[in-house]
Amino acid sequence: MSLGLIADLLTWAGTAVAVAASVRLAAARDAAGRLHAAAPVTVLAAPLVLTGLALRTWSSWHDVAKLALIAVLLAATGPPTVVTAAQAAERAAASEPERAQP
Repeated sequence: MSLGLIADLLTWAGTAVAVAASVRLAAARDAAGRLHAAAPVTVLAAPLVLTGLALRTWSSWHDVAKLALIAVLLAATGPPTVVTAAQAAERAAASEPERAQP
């Protein structure tokens, strides 16, 4: 299997995961469902696409370094962002019955 074919497969697999996550995101009704639908993008789709792009034959070392930096930043900031958003949604849902009462 050639490196170009592997790069294409990784890139398209990541794209397919992102599209599937966006369809699930559109169908989600509550904040927790939306967070669960968005999580595969930072956990699976982005690394697949970035790895596929890094393996492309036109990639130079500085292109690969930039893609690696993006991957590290996504891995470092993606999960904490989802957790923080989930905590904020939970606090908002917990305080909502209090707001409804006069």
